[in-house]
Amino acid sequence: MAQFIHSILQTNRLIAADGDQVYDLPVNPLSVILLHLSPLNETSTIGNYSLIAGMLSALDNVRVDHKGSAVVNLNGYDLAMLAWLWHGCPIWQSNALETDDDRRSIVIPIMFGRNPWDDKECFPETKKGELQMTVTWDIADTAFDGLRISIETIELPDAVPDYVQKVTTLAQTFAAIGQNDVDLPIGNVLRAVLLWGTTSYAGATPAPTWGQMQVLVDNKQVLYSATDWEVARGIHGLMGRQFPPSFEHIHSVDAAGVGREDVLEPQMALSKDAYYSLLPFDVTRDDKYSLETAGSGRVHLRATAEAAEAVRVLPIERVQASTFLE
Repeated sequence: MAQFIHSILQTNRLIAADGDQVYDLPVNPLSVILLHLSPLNETSTIGNYSLIAGMLSALDNVRVDHKGSAVVNLNGYDLAMLAWLWHGCPIWQSNALETDDDRRSIVIPIMFGRNPWDDKECFPETKKGELQMTVTWDIADTAFDGLRISIETIELPDAVPDYVQKVTTLAQTFAAIGQNDVDLPIGNVLRAVLLWGTTSYAGATPAPTWGQMQVLVDNKQVLYSATDWEVARGIHGLMGRQFPPSFEHIHSVDAAGVGREDVLEPQMALSKDAYYSLLPFDVTRDDKYSLETAGSGRVHLRATAEAAEAVRVLPIERVQASTFLE
Protein backbone atom coordinates (compact mmCIF):
# COMPACT_ATOMS: atom_id res chain seq x y z
CA MET A 1 0.00 0.00 0.00
CA ALA A 2 1.39 3.38 -1.01
CA GLN A 3 1.91 6.02 1.65
CA PHE A 4 2.34 9.77 1.88
CA ILE A 5 3.88 11.86 4.66
CA HIS A 6 2.17 15.15 5.47
CA SER A 7 4.31 17.00 8.00
CA ILE A 8 5.24 20.44 9.32
CA LEU A 9 8.51 21.76 7.93
CA GLN A 10 8.38 25.17 9.64
CA THR A 11 6.23 25.70 12.73
CA ASN A 12 4.11 28.83 12.99
CA ARG A 13 6.37 31.80 13.64
CA LEU A 14 6.59 35.57 13.31
CA ILE A 15 8.52 37.00 10.36
CA ALA A 16 10.34 39.91 11.96
CA ALA A 17 11.87 41.63 8.93
CA ASP A 18 11.57 41.94 5.17
CA GLY A 19 13.91 39.85 3.06
CA ASP A 20 15.00 36.33 2.14
CA GLN A 21 14.74 33.24 4.32
CA VAL A 22 16.02 29.85 3.15
CA TYR A 23 14.36 26.54 4.05
CA ASP A 24 15.86 23.08 3.46
CA LEU A 25 13.19 20.88 1.88
CA PRO A 26 12.61 17.16 2.62
CA VAL A 27 14.82 14.53 1.02
CA ASN A 28 11.96 12.14 0.18
CA PRO A 29 10.15 12.56 -3.15
CA LEU A 30 8.20 15.82 -2.76
CA SER A 31 4.72 16.41 -4.17
CA VAL A 32 3.47 19.64 -2.57
CA ILE A 33 4.65 22.54 -0.41
CA LEU A 34 1.89 24.31 1.52
CA LEU A 35 2.81 27.92 2.31
CA HIS A 36 0.64 29.23 5.13
CA LEU A 37 0.27 33.02 5.45
CA SER A 38 -1.20 34.19 8.74
CA PRO A 39 -1.00 37.99 9.02
CA LEU A 40 -3.17 40.43 10.96
CA ASN A 41 -5.69 42.55 9.11
CA GLU A 42 -4.60 46.19 8.95
CA THR A 43 -8.12 47.52 8.41
CA SER A 44 -8.16 50.54 10.70
CA THR A 45 -9.11 52.14 7.38
CA ILE A 46 -11.85 49.79 6.19
CA GLY A 47 -10.97 50.33 2.53
CA ASN A 48 -7.70 48.47 3.18
CA TYR A 49 -9.49 45.15 3.60
CA SER A 50 -8.45 42.58 1.03
CA LEU A 51 -9.91 39.11 0.56
CA ILE A 52 -6.75 37.72 -0.99
CA ALA A 53 -4.77 40.05 -3.29
CA GLY A 54 -3.45 42.20 -0.45
CA MET A 55 -2.45 39.10 1.50
CA LEU A 56 -0.47 37.67 -1.41
CA SER A 57 1.79 40.73 -1.41
CA ALA A 58 3.49 39.10 1.60
CA LEU A 59 5.22 36.82 -0.95
CA ASP A 60 7.54 39.03 -2.96
CA ASN A 61 9.13 35.90 -4.43
CA VAL A 62 9.29 32.14 -3.92
CA ARG A 63 12.15 30.19 -5.43
CA VAL A 64 12.80 26.45 -5.17
CA ASP A 65 16.30 25.47 -6.25
CA HIS A 66 17.87 22.08 -6.88
CA LYS A 67 21.64 22.40 -6.58
CA GLY A 68 21.28 26.12 -7.31
CA SER A 69 19.08 25.78 -10.41
CA ALA A 70 15.51 27.10 -10.20
CA VAL A 71 12.58 24.67 -10.48
CA VAL A 72 10.05 27.22 -9.20
CA ASN A 73 10.50 30.99 -9.36
CA LEU A 74 7.32 33.07 -8.94
CA ASN A 75 5.79 35.81 -6.81
CA GLY A 76 2.72 35.32 -4.61
CA TYR A 77 0.18 36.47 -7.19
CA ASP A 78 1.66 34.19 -9.85
CA LEU A 79 1.62 31.22 -7.46
CA ALA A 80 -2.07 31.76 -6.74
CA MET A 81 -2.96 32.08 -10.43
CA LEU A 82 -0.95 28.96 -11.23
CA ALA A 83 -2.99 27.06 -8.63
CA TRP A 84 -6.33 28.46 -9.81
CA LEU A 85 -5.92 28.45 -13.59
CA TRP A 86 -3.54 25.55 -14.26
CA HIS A 87 -4.08 23.13 -11.39
CA GLY A 88 -7.76 24.00 -10.81
CA CYS A 89 -6.98 24.25 -7.10
CA PRO A 90 -8.98 26.78 -5.03
CA ILE A 91 -7.12 28.88 -2.47
CA TRP A 92 -8.59 28.05 0.95
CA GLN A 93 -8.80 30.48 3.85
CA SER A 94 -9.91 30.68 7.46
CA ASN A 95 -11.27 33.80 9.18
CA ALA A 96 -11.66 35.85 5.98
CA LEU A 97 -13.25 38.79 7.81
CA GLU A 98 -12.64 42.54 7.68
CA THR A 99 -12.16 43.07 11.44
CA ASP A 100 -9.02 45.08 12.23
CA ASP A 101 -6.24 42.99 13.83
CA ASP A 102 -8.07 39.69 13.24
CA ARG A 103 -5.60 36.91 12.44
CA ARG A 104 -6.03 35.65 8.86
CA SER A 105 -5.08 32.25 7.41
CA ILE A 106 -4.41 31.57 3.72
CA VAL A 107 -2.75 28.46 2.24
CA ILE A 108 -0.84 28.70 -1.06
CA PRO A 109 0.12 25.34 -2.65
CA ILE A 110 3.27 24.74 -4.68
CA MET A 111 3.07 21.53 -6.70
CA PHE A 112 5.78 19.57 -8.47
CA GLY A 113 3.45 17.71 -10.82
CA ARG A 114 0.21 18.20 -12.69
CA ASN A 115 -1.72 16.79 -9.71
CA PRO A 116 -0.96 16.52 -5.98
CA TRP A 117 -0.16 13.09 -4.48
CA ASP A 118 0.85 11.78 -7.93
CA ASP A 119 3.75 9.36 -7.52
CA LYS A 120 4.58 9.63 -11.23
CA GLU A 121 4.94 13.43 -11.13
CA CYS A 122 6.80 14.83 -8.13
CA PHE A 123 10.32 15.89 -7.23
CA PRO A 124 12.53 12.81 -6.85
CA GLU A 125 14.53 11.84 -3.80
CA THR A 126 17.38 14.23 -2.96
CA LYS A 127 20.20 14.57 -0.46
CA LYS A 128 20.03 17.00 2.45
CA GLY A 129 20.64 20.57 1.32
CA GLU A 130 20.21 19.87 -2.41
CA LEU A 131 16.60 21.09 -2.56
CA GLN A 132 15.97 24.47 -0.95
CA MET A 133 13.23 27.09 -0.96
CA THR A 134 14.03 30.77 -0.66
CA VAL A 135 11.10 33.04 0.24
CA THR A 136 11.35 36.82 0.01
CA TRP A 137 8.94 37.97 2.73
CA ASP A 138 7.17 41.33 2.94
CA ILE A 139 6.11 41.68 6.59
CA ALA A 140 3.68 44.61 6.19
CA ASP A 141 1.73 45.99 3.27
CA THR A 142 -1.43 48.05 2.90
CA ALA A 143 -3.82 45.28 3.96
CA PHE A 144 -1.84 43.51 6.70
CA ASP A 145 0.88 43.52 9.31
CA GLY A 146 2.13 41.15 12.02
CA LEU A 147 2.98 38.44 9.50
CA ARG A 148 3.21 34.91 10.85
CA ILE A 149 3.86 31.90 8.60
CA SER A 150 4.21 28.16 8.63
CA ILE A 151 5.21 25.61 5.99
CA GLU A 152 3.96 22.04 5.55
CA THR A 153 4.94 19.45 2.96
CA ILE A 154 3.53 16.33 1.33
CA GLU A 155 6.14 13.66 0.62
CA LEU A 156 5.70 10.40 -1.31
CA PRO A 157 8.42 8.16 0.16
CA ASP A 158 7.84 5.23 -2.21
CA ALA A 159 7.58 7.28 -5.40
CA VAL A 160 9.85 6.85 -8.37
CA PRO A 161 8.56 9.69 -10.55
CA ASP A 162 8.86 10.00 -14.29
CA TYR A 163 8.42 13.76 -14.45
CA VAL A 164 8.76 17.00 -12.50
CA GLN A 165 6.86 20.21 -13.16
CA LYS A 166 9.06 23.28 -13.59
CA VAL A 167 7.63 26.81 -13.54
CA THR A 168 9.84 29.88 -13.71
CA THR A 169 9.35 33.52 -14.69
CA LEU A 170 10.38 35.34 -17.85
CA ALA A 171 10.03 39.13 -17.55
CA GLN A 172 10.08 41.54 -20.47
CA THR A 173 8.90 45.00 -21.43
CA PHE A 174 7.34 45.32 -24.87
CA ALA A 175 9.35 47.81 -26.90
CA ALA A 176 6.39 49.32 -28.71
CA ILE A 177 2.75 48.83 -29.65
CA GLY A 178 2.44 46.13 -32.30
CA GLN A 179 4.51 42.99 -32.86
CA ASN A 180 6.61 41.78 -29.93
CA ASP A 181 8.14 38.34 -29.35
CA VAL A 182 8.92 36.46 -26.13
CA ASP A 183 11.22 33.46 -26.46
CA LEU A 184 10.26 30.31 -24.56
CA PRO A 185 12.67 27.69 -23.18
CA ILE A 186 13.73 24.83 -25.45
CA GLY A 187 14.45 21.23 -24.47
CA ASN A 188 11.48 20.18 -22.32
CA VAL A 189 7.81 19.52 -23.00
CA LEU A 190 5.67 22.66 -22.60
CA ARG A 191 2.24 22.03 -21.10
CA ALA A 192 1.08 25.65 -20.87
CA VAL A 193 2.18 29.24 -20.46
CA LEU A 194 0.71 31.58 -17.87
CA LEU A 195 0.73 35.22 -18.97
CA TRP A 196 0.55 38.48 -17.03
CA GLY A 197 0.23 41.96 -18.50
CA THR A 198 0.39 45.43 -16.96
CA THR A 199 -3.02 46.45 -18.36
CA SER A 200 -6.16 44.31 -18.29
CA TYR A 201 -9.21 44.39 -20.55
CA ALA A 202 -11.09 47.33 -19.01
CA GLY A 203 -12.76 50.64 -19.76
CA ALA A 204 -14.73 52.00 -22.70
CA THR A 205 -11.92 51.29 -25.17
CA PRO A 206 -10.00 48.33 -23.74
CA ALA A 207 -6.34 48.04 -24.68
CA PRO A 208 -4.88 45.07 -22.81
CA THR A 209 -1.11 44.87 -22.90
CA TRP A 210 -0.93 41.53 -24.72
CA GLY A 211 -3.54 42.20 -27.41
CA GLN A 212 -3.58 39.33 -29.89
CA MET A 213 -1.34 36.29 -29.34
CA GLN A 214 0.07 33.33 -31.24
CA VAL A 215 2.58 30.53 -30.65
CA LEU A 216 5.39 29.75 -33.10
CA VAL A 217 7.90 26.91 -33.40
CA ASP A 218 10.69 27.56 -35.89
CA ASN A 219 8.57 30.47 -37.18
CA LYS A 220 5.56 28.24 -37.92
CA GLN A 221 2.27 28.81 -36.08
CA VAL A 222 1.32 25.92 -33.80
CA LEU A 223 -1.80 25.33 -31.68
CA TYR A 224 -2.59 29.03 -31.19
CA SER A 225 -2.48 30.68 -34.60
CA ALA A 226 -4.30 33.76 -33.23
CA THR A 227 -6.34 34.57 -30.14
CA ASP A 228 -7.28 37.84 -28.49
CA TRP A 229 -6.41 38.34 -24.82
CA GLU A 230 -10.00 38.67 -23.61
CA VAL A 231 -11.16 35.62 -25.61
CA ALA A 232 -8.22 33.50 -24.51
CA ARG A 233 -9.35 34.09 -20.92
CA GLY A 234 -12.51 32.21 -21.84
CA ILE A 235 -10.40 29.05 -22.19
CA HIS A 236 -10.29 28.99 -18.39
CA GLY A 237 -14.00 28.16 -18.49
CA LEU A 238 -13.47 25.34 -20.97
CA MET A 239 -11.06 23.87 -18.43
CA GLY A 240 -13.71 24.05 -15.72
CA ARG A 241 -12.25 26.98 -13.80
CA GLN A 242 -14.71 29.12 -11.86
CA PHE A 243 -15.26 32.82 -12.53
CA PRO A 244 -14.03 34.87 -10.83
CA PRO A 245 -11.40 32.59 -9.31
CA SER A 246 -10.83 34.78 -6.25
CA PHE A 247 -14.54 35.60 -5.73
CA GLU A 248 -13.80 39.33 -5.54
CA HIS A 249 -16.97 41.16 -6.54
CA ILE A 250 -19.11 44.22 -5.82
CA HIS A 251 -22.79 44.79 -5.07
CA SER A 252 -24.27 48.27 -5.57
CA VAL A 253 -26.74 49.64 -3.04
CA ASP A 254 -28.25 53.06 -2.35
CA ALA A 255 -27.83 53.37 1.41
CA ALA A 256 -29.49 56.79 1.74
CA GLY A 257 -32.83 55.29 2.74
CA VAL A 258 -34.73 56.52 -0.30
CA GLY A 259 -35.33 54.67 -3.53
CA ARG A 260 -33.39 51.48 -4.17
CA GLU A 261 -32.35 49.38 -1.17
CA ASP A 262 -31.98 45.91 -2.74
CA VAL A 263 -28.58 45.00 -4.15
CA LEU A 264 -28.21 44.81 -7.92
CA GLU A 265 -26.53 42.11 -9.97
CA PRO A 266 -22.96 41.45 -8.83
CA GLN A 267 -20.12 43.30 -10.49
CA MET A 268 -16.62 41.89 -10.77
CA ALA A 269 -14.02 43.89 -8.90
CA LEU A 270 -10.79 44.56 -10.80
CA SER A 271 -9.11 41.61 -9.14
CA LYS A 272 -5.63 40.27 -9.84
CA ASP A 273 -6.92 37.55 -12.16
CA ALA A 274 -7.92 40.22 -14.72
CA TYR A 275 -4.24 40.65 -15.52
CA TYR A 276 -3.67 36.95 -16.27
CA SER A 277 -4.43 34.51 -19.06
CA LEU A 278 -3.42 30.86 -19.35
CA LEU A 279 -2.65 29.38 -22.77
CA PRO A 280 -2.88 25.62 -22.15
CA PHE A 281 -1.34 23.12 -24.53
CA ASP A 282 -2.07 20.03 -22.41
CA VAL A 283 -5.81 20.62 -22.64
CA THR A 284 -6.73 16.93 -22.26
CA ARG A 285 -4.40 16.40 -19.28
CA ASP A 286 -2.63 13.48 -20.93
CA ASP A 287 0.07 15.33 -22.93
CA LYS A 288 -1.72 14.61 -26.21
CA TYR A 289 -1.32 18.24 -27.29
CA SER A 290 1.66 19.22 -25.12
CA LEU A 291 4.40 21.00 -27.05
CA GLU A 292 7.64 19.07 -27.51
CA THR A 293 10.43 21.64 -27.85
CA ALA A 294 13.49 19.36 -28.03
CA GLY A 295 15.25 19.80 -31.36
CA SER A 296 13.55 23.10 -32.18
CA GLY A 297 15.61 26.11 -33.14
CA ARG A 298 13.21 28.61 -31.60
CA VAL A 299 9.91 28.53 -29.70
CA HIS A 300 8.23 31.83 -28.96
CA LEU A 301 5.08 33.77 -28.24
CA ARG A 302 4.16 36.64 -30.52
CA ALA A 303 1.94 39.45 -29.30
CA THR A 304 0.29 42.22 -31.25
CA ALA A 305 0.68 44.41 -28.20
CA GLU A 306 -1.81 47.18 -27.49
CA ALA A 307 0.52 48.89 -25.02
CA ALA A 308 4.29 49.09 -24.63
CA GLU A 309 4.39 47.75 -21.08
CA ALA A 310 5.88 45.10 -18.82
CA VAL A 311 4.75 41.47 -19.15
CA ARG A 312 5.57 38.19 -17.45
CA VAL A 313 5.53 34.72 -19.01
CA LEU A 314 5.54 31.58 -16.87
CA PRO A 315 6.33 28.47 -18.97
CA ILE A 316 4.92 25.31 -17.35
CA GLU A 317 7.40 22.59 -18.31
CA ARG A 318 7.40 18.81 -17.96
CA VAL A 319 10.95 17.77 -17.11
CA GLN A 320 12.30 14.22 -16.98
CA ALA A 321 12.84 13.34 -13.31
CA SER A 322 16.09 11.65 -14.24
CA THR A 323 17.48 15.12 -15.03
CA PHE A 324 17.67 15.82 -11.30
CA LEU A 325 19.38 12.53 -10.48
CA GLU A 326 22.46 13.18 -12.57
